[in-house]
Amino acid sequence: MAIKYVAYYRVSTDKQGNSGAGLEAQQNDVMRFTGGAVGAEYKEIESGSNNERPVLAMAIRFAKMNDATLVIAKLDRLSRDVKFIFELRDAGVKFVCCDMPEMNTLNVGIFAVMAQHEREVIAERTRKAIRTKIDNGQKWGNAHNFSDATRAMGREAKTNKARNNGNNMRAYVVASDWRKQGASFAKIANVLNANGFTTSRGCQFHANSVKQLCKVMEA
Repeated sequence: MAIKYVAYYRVSTDKQGNSGAGLEAQQNDVMRFTGGAVGAEYKEIESGSNNERPVLAMAIRFAKMNDATLVIAKLDRLSRDVKFIFELRDAGVKFVCCDMPEMNTLNVGIFAVMAQHEREVIAERTRKAIRTKIDNGQKWGNAHNFSDATRAMGREAKTNKARNNGNNMRAYVVASDWRKQGASFAKIANVLNANGFTTSRGCQFHANSVKQLCKVMEA
């Protein structure tokens, strides 16, 4: 009987992998979506700081060999995980995501652009709301009044903004390829500058800014 679906599950930490909770939730979503028609399952434990996804590569190869569809439970980290977006887009394999079944290999790039646009619109609305409060005489942003949770949310928002910046996303695709080849951050900075890439602020890259770019995008 032909294999219809090949499932790929991913958790970020060994703790999640050992507990099985994260994987089990993904398996349940996939089984409901496919009606159990999964011919093979691939499970990967990998942190965001790891450039390589050997298990994903295996799943893609197996799906292509069997003309099957790669099925993923969730793509809730789609906007921040640039490497994953391009790997799926360029793999030449059919794929579907359980929580976004309308997304596929042909339109994943469109979804990424739309998601980025939506985030930018929300951010602009937030800035206007804050400006209105300030114009009306309300105090805003007194760090002494922030709770630990609020500060953490602020740091996360700043990190997400950096991840979703168009310049950062484009530069990281090139930087990650050169890192695979063992290039130093200084070498990668030279390559990015020579090819017209700029930082999120429109500046040239240096070794430290490349290092920070990779740290943010792989967090």
